[in-house]
Amino acid sequence: MASVSENTTGNTVETGIVQEDFSVIMAQAFATYGLSVVTDRALPDARDGLKPVQRRILAGMREARYFSSRPTVKSAEVVGLILGNYHPHGDTSVYEAAARMAQPFTMRYPLIEGQGNMGSEDGDAPAAYRYTEMRLSPLAEALMADMERETVPLHPTYKQDPKVVEPDYLPGRIPPIVNPSSGIAVGLSTNIPPHNLGEVIRACIALLDRPDMTVDELMGFIQGPDFSQGGHIVGVDGIRDYFTTGKGRIIVRAEVRLEETPRRRALVVTQIPPTGRDKVKASIIKAFNAHKLDGLMPDLRDESDTEKGTRIVLELRKDADAAHTLEQLYRETDLQIALSFQMVFLFGSPLQAARQPKQVGLLELLNYWNAHQLDLLTRRAGYDLRKARERLHIVEGLMIGAEHAEEIVKIFQQADDRASARRTIEERYQLSEIQSDVIASMTLAQVTKMDSGKYRREHGDLQTRIEELERLLSNRRALITLLKKEMQQLVRQFGDERRTIIDVEGSVEKPITRVASLYEREPLTIAFTRSGALKTLAQDTFRPKEKNGELIYTPVRGDEQLREVIATTSQDYLLCMASSGRVFQIASHRIPLATRSAKGEPIQSLLELNPEEEIVAIVPIDAYDEDRYLVTFSRLGKVKKSPLSEYKTIDVDGAQDMKLADGDSIVTAVLSHGQGEYFVTTDYAQTLRFSDEALRAQGRVGQGVAAISLTHGGVVVSASYYDINTTTSIDVETGEVIQDMVSVLVATEAGTLKKVPVSQYPQKGRATVGVVTTELVDSDRVLFTMLINEHDYLLLTWKGANGEKGEHSLPLKASEVIAFPRVKRGVQVVNGRILSAAKLG
Repeated sequence: MASVSENTTGNTVETGIVQEDFSVIMAQAFATYGLSVVTDRALPDARDGLKPVQRRILAGMREARYFSSRPTVKSAEVVGLILGNYHPHGDTSVYEAAARMAQPFTMRYPLIEGQGNMGSEDGDAPAAYRYTEMRLSPLAEALMADMERETVPLHPTYKQDPKVVEPDYLPGRIPPIVNPSSGIAVGLSTNIPPHNLGEVIRACIALLDRPDMTVDELMGFIQGPDFSQGGHIVGVDGIRDYFTTGKGRIIVRAEVRLEETPRRRALVVTQIPPTGRDKVKASIIKAFNAHKLDGLMPDLRDESDTEKGTRIVLELRKDADAAHTLEQLYRETDLQIALSFQMVFLFGSPLQAARQPKQVGLLELLNYWNAHQLDLLTRRAGYDLRKARERLHIVEGLMIGAEHAEEIVKIFQQADDRASARRTIEERYQLSEIQSDVIASMTLAQVTKMDSGKYRREHGDLQTRIEELERLLSNRRALITLLKKEMQQLVRQFGDERRTIIDVEGSVEKPITRVASLYEREPLTIAFTRSGALKTLAQDTFRPKEKNGELIYTPVRGDEQLREVIATTSQDYLLCMASSGRVFQIASHRIPLATRSAKGEPIQSLLELNPEEEIVAIVPIDAYDEDRYLVTFSRLGKVKKSPLSEYKTIDVDGAQDMKLADGDSIVTAVLSHGQGEYFVTTDYAQTLRFSDEALRAQGRVGQGVAAISLTHGGVVVSASYYDINTTTSIDVETGEVIQDMVSVLVATEAGTLKKVPVSQYPQKGRATVGVVTTELVDSDRVLFTMLINEHDYLLLTWKGANGEKGEHSLPLKASEVIAFPRVKRGVQVVNGRILSAAKLG
């Protein structure tokens, strides 16, 4: 209220001063300030995952057309643009935000492509903005796709220029959790981890059909955080917590390998938790100086670079136990850290700025984002429909104009001015003002060249487009189908492999018993014998020798034991499938080196096999790609296809893979790229060829589905994968790519052998009978089939008839095996029983 005082004459005078309680003013001012920090600075929008400063930078760069297809521009130019038009704050905040969006070690998927020194994992700050350059990344352009089609609301910036506007939120075609975000507001904070784009979008596609799925079902799509630095997450309880409530705590470990040479041993850090390398190194030095790392030498070398990535070398003492020292490192340094997540986003209604902060779990968040994407598609389709109708209206006027072009020219010539000509055209031909304006704006030359046929074709195309858009807007299912299609395109364009491995059954309390070795990549040849042993051999062991101008392969003692020859590298892993349906994994460099005639290392000493288990297939793995699968076939005709990514954490202890019915067992396992075909053969000479598309992927632990329909009490004896992309070779003389001659090699127990072109096997549906693959005589049965190329070398192992002791090896060139029609019997190649065949390459 106004203050009242008394003057010298005794009269009261109003002073105009209003008195207020200071605590009330402070409360009101702080509430305004707090709301501003929450909504306009610290928290990301749930629709695009961006804070206001990030959104302004990206939108401003888009408006200035700093696209990925154009040269980079000075960062100073970007900062000046954003400050001048969008962000009324300091230049430091703008440049730091832009630089972070360009750092691949900060953002899982960078939104800006930087050039120059944009900072490093070692804690180095970016160079000054006068030295660096930047432009939008293709992902940022996808994030802002369709903004020009009135999909998001715009409002004037602080500049109050009607031509300068900014969006309340971006279309956000990329889910808001693929990149990390953190911020501290007033009374609120957020810390959002990054996730794999492919996993998240596949989950969103599934949620479109099943928005009420459980958290455990969601975890079948999204494994957990996927940090740009990689690392290992120990356990899944914390992941499940923040998936459910938006709040959780996880443990992340560095990837540490043991490097051994004849002169030294060292622990090599190849991936770190989501913290700077400088902090990791400082924590190791601090722990060493505190005498908490008794197994290390006083020597820490950072050999990291842009090509090799992270490589921190820690020398071990001569008598140190590597596993114990690694436990100390995890316990005492930042090679193991705990991360707490609190997923707080701002929410808002369509076409309104987000104002409601809320902590959410992943299910609620992704369902909200899906609804936002459907709203975007609806608005985009509505915009396209309006524009199509407007153009249709104009084209209809142009069609009338084209039909009366000569008369319109005369009207122009006789009119006093263009305005009167327009009015005359509008009245005479019953056109709208818009239609007459378009014609009146033409020159006489343009009017005379008007093509009625062209306008009729455009008219038909527009009517078709309008009908399509009307159907789309009236059918929610059609909108969802379109959204799925566009999401799948994003996965194909921007999806990549997961970097962070999640140890589902891991625990920080579980002692470390061994440290995986680190070796340089070099080619290996590994032999798997019929007695169940593995051995690494010299590279040219099975290479045919040239004699008199001809390549000759000469078997030696021990070759009759060959079951399979595996070409791999020292950095690869071997997935070993057991007859029981369990799967094991071992590093290829752990297979001991042996001579050709040596028996090798029994596989029971390398893997934790049960007495009744037998390894039936070994598959070399060089990368756990999302688009590659392990496909397992059983004796009773079942098949299971599982993504390779689900086998990352398998070790020599083994894990359950395919669940088998009583009396069933695993026959083989093959590696699939998801776009080939399978050939499945039974002992009763039925071979079925079916497409990979007919076999849906499922989780690692499952019963599978029917692969082939068995007849006559037969059982599956072999299965092969046919990939057309790997059956080509280069002609040495011409350099041309030629299609290899691929055939099916058919062997029977009675010693017959033949090859049949794959073209003689028609593709049929999965779970059908197939076709006859050879003629069987008496009690003969098919032993196996395999796919071969003409340049392959084969080594057949066989045993003589009539009780003859010993086994024999028979080398064969695939080109020398006689070809027969599918329904005919092969030729007798040995006088006895074929035991196995190994492809030597």
